[in-house]
Amino acid sequence: MLCNKLVTTPLSLAPSAEANSLLRMLSPLVSLPRGLLIKVLCLFCADTMRGVGLLLLILVIPTVADASECRAPDGQAGKPGEPGRTGRDGRPGARGDTGDPGAASGAIDVPKKQGPPGDPGLPGKHGSKGHIGQTGPIGETGPYGPQGEKGHSGQGRGLRGKERPAFSAVINSNPPSSRGVRITFDRMITNEGFCFNHITGIFLACKAGWYYFTYNIATGGKLCVKIMKNNVKEAGFCDVAASVFHQPNYQINSGGIVLRLNKQDQVYLETLPDFNNIYGSAEVNSVFSGFLLFPN
Repeated sequence: MLCNKLVTTPLSLAPSAEANSLLRMLSPLVSLPRGLLIKVLCLFCADTMRGVGLLLLILVIPTVADASECRAPDGQAGKPGEPGRTGRDGRPGARGDTGDPGAASGAIDVPKKQGPPGDPGLPGKHGSKGHIGQTGPIGETGPYGPQGEKGHSGQGRGLRGKERPAFSAVINSNPPSSRGVRITFDRMITNEGFCFNHITGIFLACKAGWYYFTYNIATGGKLCVKIMKNNVKEAGFCDVAASVFHQPNYQINSGGIVLRLNKQDQVYLETLPDFNNIYGSAEVNSVFSGFLLFPN
């Protein structure tokens, strides 16, 4: 009967007394669960399309009622809640797949810009001393250098006189034999500084320094000559001339020495007893010489 009532009652959007009566009859069904209500209406009204419309109306009624009559007024907005604690970090994700190789740029030998120089590093430690290598071969002698310019002429103002003593004395006669006497001379050849006396046969040093003395004395028999310095023998030389067919055979007795003299030192020649044969003539001469090598 309810289904027939629903089927024969025209649905209209405008309210009427018959529609309101129908809604009051259906209101007890609204309290049923919606799924059960749909099954009941489908059993009674499945043969007509008007039942579909009735079904939609029943489904809408609760929504309309809730929206217009049963909804309470909205309350005031509550205060925002306190922020929650920061959550823990999630677990590391799985390693991603290897990406595709990058595309070649096509540039060949593209010069790169040089970056700025870095700071100097700390000095390294000294290494151990290496072994000394073998001496290399001697190189070839280099060519001679160019000849130097000629020097200036000297002033010619060397030592003179007593600053540069030098002498030579000669015997040109046959002196008589004597026993152990100082040898004297007949004349002077050279006497720079006048430091030698040919009459006494003594050289008196006018300047301290190094001197060289030499003699060559002719003899026809036995002769020994001593070079004396301040009455002390410095050197001695002896010679004997043998006669041939009872004729004298003359020969030369020679000697020389370098002495260091202080000023006023004396140097002279002296013979030995029984070895004092000296020969002199215009053709055969005996000579005694000396000179300063360099001063002290």
